[in-house]
Amino acid sequence: MTAEQNRQPEDCRPRPFSQRRGWVLTISGLVLSGSLLASSGCQQIKEHFTRVRPNNPVVGPAPPRLSLEAAAADTQGYAALTANAAVSGDILPVSRTEAGELPILPDSMPVAVVNGNTILAGDVFAPYARQMVKMRQQLTPEQFAQAQRELLKRDMPSHIQRTLLSHALKSTLKQEQIEKLDSVLDEAFAEHVQNLLEKTGTSSSQELDKKLQSEGTSLADIRQTFGIQQLAMQYLATESQVNVQLGRVDLLNYYQEHIDQYTFPTRVKWQEIRVSITPQQDRAAAIKKLNEVVQALQEGSEFSEVAREFSDGPTAVQGGNWDWTKEDSLADQKLNEELFSLDAGAISRIIETPQHFRIIRVTEREDARVTPFEELQLELRKEIIARKRQEKTAEVLEKLKQTATIMTIFDDDPEVAETMRNINKLD
Repeated sequence: MTAEQNRQPEDCRPRPFSQRRGWVLTISGLVLSGSLLASSGCQQIKEHFTRVRPNNPVVGPAPPRLSLEAAAADTQGYAALTANAAVSGDILPVSRTEAGELPILPDSMPVAVVNGNTILAGDVFAPYARQMVKMRQQLTPEQFAQAQRELLKRDMPSHIQRTLLSHALKSTLKQEQIEKLDSVLDEAFAEHVQNLLEKTGTSSSQELDKKLQSEGTSLADIRQTFGIQQLAMQYLATESQVNVQLGRVDLLNYYQEHIDQYTFPTRVKWQEIRVSITPQQDRAAAIKKLNEVVQALQEGSEFSEVAREFSDGPTAVQGGNWDWTKEDSLADQKLNEELFSLDAGAISRIIETPQHFRIIRVTEREDARVTPFEELQLELRKEIIARKRQEKTAEVLEKLKQTATIMTIFDDDPEVAETMRNINKLD
């Protein structure tokens, strides 16, 4: 795995939801997909955070557990997002009613409380507002309610993580510092809104907000998510910093320990003309066609054109082309031996099996190699630092997790409840 793949979000740019693992959800043939709107003003936020963060932050105890009550179910369909809805009472576990039906969850229903910070169902559903409106129309109430719960099970842990991180950051700041940081976030979000105006073809914030509300969300909802993401990433980037001193010996040891990552076997790209022996084409008929193939090749016809005309192999329509194939990766040992004994541009002899005849041609060849240490020193340094940062990030998240007070509507299901709290690593 490369350093780029291992690199954690060390700046304050949140990854699009569309790039997160398993982000597309298919329910009853309907595909749900959402993307997190990109952020703006990142450097401005980072610089301001550096200025306002105190050297000796005052970190108070976690807020007391909130007691919230689930709001009445939305019987009219998918409601507009109500992130500021007032709620009271207790978080109630999601379960079936006495009649056995699964109730539809309204956006105003609290689905989790993280150190006293409430996450509403609408917060999780917001990226899917438009798709959920369609789902509500196409699915039965029972199917829609089930789809809501599957979405919560999958996406709520990331919301819990961001809420926990943003709360941790605010806990290190005084109230006046939080207000200043909110002001910077407002300025950064204003820049983000300008990008949204261009993307949506709207001319004003009011027009954009009206368009968003017609799709089940709003600028206020996006601003709230934007702020939480920025604070979470800033906290994580700050707390996950590492100071690693690496000499040549350290890099060389790492290189030798991970030599398999930098070792590449011989591989080839190749073409195939296959003439199969079938009930409709017996061996004699197959040999007759094979003779036509050989004659065409001897007369100088392009291998790919002959493959398109005569081959019945799976890549015939692509001119018989196969992509890069590693040595010893083929189940057919005879084919493997022939393939890797040929030079680039060379055509093989006829390869016969009980099922077919083959003629192959190697188009490109790369011999086995090991990337030299000298070519990798910079990459190795980055990769080691990325791994250290990843380990530090896991430590930060685990520490927060151990001291956090987290309640969710899935607390009556031990397996799902544990998943909701599995925030010790990034997606």
